[in-house]
Amino acid sequence: MTKHRLLINFPKDPFILFKNWFDNALKKELNDPNAMNLTTIHNNKPSSRIVLLKSFDKKGFVFYTNFKSKKGISIQHNPNVALNFHWKSLLRQVRIEGKAIKIISSEADEYFNSRPLKSKIGAWASEQSKELVNRKKLIKNINYYEKKYQDKDIPRPPHWSGFRVIPELIEFWQDMPFRLHDRLEYKRKNNEWKARRLFP
Repeated sequence: MTKHRLLINFPKDPFILFKNWFDNALKKELNDPNAMNLTTIHNNKPSSRIVLLKSFDKKGFVFYTNFKSKKGISIQHNPNVALNFHWKSLLRQVRIEGKAIKIISSEADEYFNSRPLKSKIGAWASEQSKELVNRKKLIKNINYYEKKYQDKDIPRPPHWSGFRVIPELIEFWQDMPFRLHDRLEYKRKNNEWKARRLFP
């Protein structure tokens, strides 16, 4: 007999459920509970990588990057993206589809100013996604910016900021015995969320 762990009393707002799951992951997931797979599309070719969720609210899910990176360029050409959280220790996933938009400068400045010194220097020193023939070049860049901003406030690079993924679809996946998983899908329609269960 299959053990029931269904999300029977699910909320109308998927962000309530996401916060519940995310808070649980913060307590129980061993490494980087805010890690999420980001998939972008450029020239009809998908590309995926792991990035870190830095904040979320009912407006969407925020991450930061170099806009000159592969993902930054891809998003600026095609804002349609997908996110996936996999909390292995909790046997749960959350899948998100939506559009990525640039966050406002003041929000990016606030986050950048909260970063460790070395991370701020790294944002200037790394020509993200470009070929690095020799790591000495990266070290040279780091030394240059450390000297340039010694005893000074480090400004946010103009090419470094964040994207907010505004979801159009959020699916919650809960592992269940015999691969009869519980899947709950939310779709946004006319600014309202419509929920339905899916076959595993």
